Amino acid sequence: MMSAVHALTGAALGRLCRTRRQAFLLGALSHLAADMLPHRDLDIPAEAALLSGALAVVAGAAGSESPEFAGAVGAAFPDVENLIGRLAGIPENRLLIPTHRGYHGRETESLGLQLALAAGALLVCLAAPRCKGAPEHGNCCR
Repeated sequence: MMSAVHALTGAALGRLCRTRRQAFLLGALSHLAADMLPHRDLDIPAEAALLSGALAVVAGAAGSESPEFAGAVGAAFPDVENLIGRLAGIPENRLLIPTHRGYHGRETESLGLQLALAAGALLVCLAAPRCKGAPEHGNCCR
């Protein structure tokens, strides 16, 4: 799954959390679920550019201290292992995160599912009310 899609999904989940800690953990857990969906990964420069853009949008819209941003970082963070693995030549079967070992979702050429997931996450960010008790930092992705 593209790291940017992980980040946007984590931001949407963070929108529903009271604290940044909850959002970060829920985002990290969502990474595992999203990796099970059919997807394809992009090359490192494209992934880095898209992830940077997604995090900048979330930070600009919701604030870098918001649950949305914490969820985005939590959801994208596990892909650091993929980056290190690719750069260091570590075989997939030696990676720690289960969805990064061998089965990394069914390979597909289509980006359609990932784009739909990103669009759904943006919709949640725009339409979902902020969790009661969450600090007000603006509206995610708006």
